[in-house]
Amino acid sequence: TTDITAAGGTWWDFRDAGYFPVRAVIDGVIPYDVDAYFASYPVGQEFPLLPPTYMVLHAPFQIFGLTTASIVMLLLNVVGIGLLTAWSLRLSRYRLTPLLVIGVSALVIVSSGGRNNLFSGQATLVFVAGAYLALTASDTGRGAIGIFVSLIKLGIGAPVTILVAASGRYRRALIGAAAAAAVSVILMVPFVAWAGGVGPLVDILLDNAAFSTDSRWISLETTTARVDMSATMAMILDVVPSQGVQLLIAALVIGGSAVVLFTKRSVLTRTHFNDAVIVLVCLATVTSIYHSFYDLVILILPTILLTRSDFAGGTVRRVLRLTMLGALLVASFNPFRIEFVASMLDGSGRIGDVLAAGLTGAGLVVASVVALLVVWQLPEKGTNHIESAKGD
Repeated sequence: TTDITAAGGTWWDFRDAGYFPVRAVIDGVIPYDVDAYFASYPVGQEFPLLPPTYMVLHAPFQIFGLTTASIVMLLLNVVGIGLLTAWSLRLSRYRLTPLLVIGVSALVIVSSGGRNNLFSGQATLVFVAGAYLALTASDTGRGAIGIFVSLIKLGIGAPVTILVAASGRYRRALIGAAAAAAVSVILMVPFVAWAGGVGPLVDILLDNAAFSTDSRWISLETTTARVDMSATMAMILDVVPSQGVQLLIAALVIGGSAVVLFTKRSVLTRTHFNDAVIVLVCLATVTSIYHSFYDLVILILPTILLTRSDFAGGTVRRVLRLTMLGALLVASFNPFRIEFVASMLDGSGRIGDVLAAGLTGAGLVVASVVALLVVWQLPEKGTNHIESAKGD
């Protein structure tokens, strides 16, 4: 019902970060060059810095016009939610039935993460699938493929790679990261030629990153779209941390999780407590650095796992498991994120934003703290139902 070529149109992210960057490459325009990109194409959102592999992923959409391509992306995301949900149920040791898959998929679609993926045109489901593969594959090769896929979006892939390595699966992290870096360098070669050298291209990339950082969708002074820990603090406490403090918070979240996983790595690889690892890694990923509501689809597998009484081999106390589950449900189904409910709070000033974005972020923070505690308290011996990496 909206003009998808307008600044406020539906599938905004798909148009600006997926469709037209590929068109720019075809036309010989460097999409990272903000001025040239904005002047050449009908885009309106601040273009984030994304690896060239993201453009390769979206290249097939060029066979369609923008409107048709956007609708195709919508349909692919609906199908993708069904597939990712079915896989998550399977990884969670549930027997798949059509009713179960359709029912849970419907819940995902109406969740904050599902809705925001469908109507932004994001490809987040692909990167989440990569993260799940990196965390659950029983061999190095498939695990490395998962790392590679997740790194198409650095905000997901970078934390996942660090934490997978910290949990004792070094080879898949190293191989996947090396492959992703090599492919990105190769794909950057045309951009180097068009920019007139490596130096000028680096300047373009730095300008792009600075422009994106100041975007009203990213800057903590203006955004209500972020769910990471820095954004949650800014929303609830009404104090905007500096860039340096945001980086420090991200380092503490990832570093703290990595220390816990590294300390328990012998337990994790020998007794296969992958349930708890999955929950912690997914939460640390989404709370550490910049993430928006569409990234909440990374919670599909953790949430389903937490519904099981035999979570992590049945070694986790029920109150801790239910606390994490409740916090994730609050984050995913925060009623104040629903438009007609949020509209009732318009006259309440800042409280509306606090309840919409702040409550979601608070749920993620609570779940993250408990997940750290759960992994730290895993016993030396136990039963697990997901095979861990062998030979990693």
